[in-house]
Amino acid sequence: MRKYSNKELIRLIEEYMESSDNPDLQGYREQTYSRDFANKNRFIWTLNYIANLGSHRGARILDVGCGCGWHAFATSLLDDQNEVVGMDILPSMIQGMSECVAAMHKKGVNFSLTPICADICDVPLPPSSFDSIYSIEAIEHVHDMRTMLERCYSLLRPGGTLILLNDANMLSSKVHDQIVAMWEQRENSWEWSNYLRSIRPIEHKDARPFSVMRREIVTAANPRLSPQEVEMVVASTAGLLKPEIEKVASNFKTGAPLPERPEYDWCRNPETGEYAERLFDPFALATQMRGAGFKIQVRHMFRKFPLSLINSIQIERVNRLLFGVRPSFVLFGRKQDAR
Repeated sequence: MRKYSNKELIRLIEEYMESSDNPDLQGYREQTYSRDFANKNRFIWTLNYIANLGSHRGARILDVGCGCGWHAFATSLLDDQNEVVGMDILPSMIQGMSECVAAMHKKGVNFSLTPICADICDVPLPPSSFDSIYSIEAIEHVHDMRTMLERCYSLLRPGGTLILLNDANMLSSKVHDQIVAMWEQRENSWEWSNYLRSIRPIEHKDARPFSVMRREIVTAANPRLSPQEVEMVVASTAGLLKPEIEKVASNFKTGAPLPERPEYDWCRNPETGEYAERLFDPFALATQMRGAGFKIQVRHMFRKFPLSLINSIQIERVNRLLFGVRPSFVLFGRKQDAR
């Protein structure tokens, strides 16, 4: 049963957010206060929207890409029988989250939230161990969406739900242009790299423009290349991983074809494989989810009446137009009883 009013939830979330001095958590917290938590009513509405879709009552729930766990903590408070696992690939996030969890338990707050540091594509959790999985503004960084979706399907019990909430929607021209501009900064700008270090000094302590990282890989793999040849290889290998870049550089021959940079999946850390941020066509992603075995709905995030009435509309032509107005999308998938 739910024990807390919305006002009490907000107070507890704020206490949780202030419970660690981890440097990365501090930067993440500042961003949250200026973005997701700037409108606390919307934060609570989103929490309940996802909880109602996923039946987050007395459930075992996995938050993928949980960051420092604000939402995972709030989800654990929605029902005193909820068991939540908050997973992030970054050790600094999980360290900050663990400190916040310990602090709130010390204050006597009763909740079940377990932080784990892992990659969803290779997480060591048993199959059929969750009733619901969700991910909020995190899938744009995942290095292998197909593997993630297949792994989520395996982790869910029959009838379990997968909920992906994101606003990196290429159907919105505004979002498209903003993200493409950011890609150029992450690719080439030392100023942007310095900014990343300022907000996440642990995660981004070695931040360099991706083109600089590839240049280092190329010159180390083939010192015989001329400066012009180096730049040709650097430009053509955006989106590739270090072993792939080394192979292209080592095998370089004048006049031979080089890889073509993909239109969207190119702003990527060549060492870790993490994307700076991807753009999604919600309907293409829904097709991937169906391929993994899910029954899918593509949904909207309109909060106020009467627009909220169209959140569940399933007419693709209409939905594509609506995503130009409000880019946030929710992909709601249910695991079938049998594949």
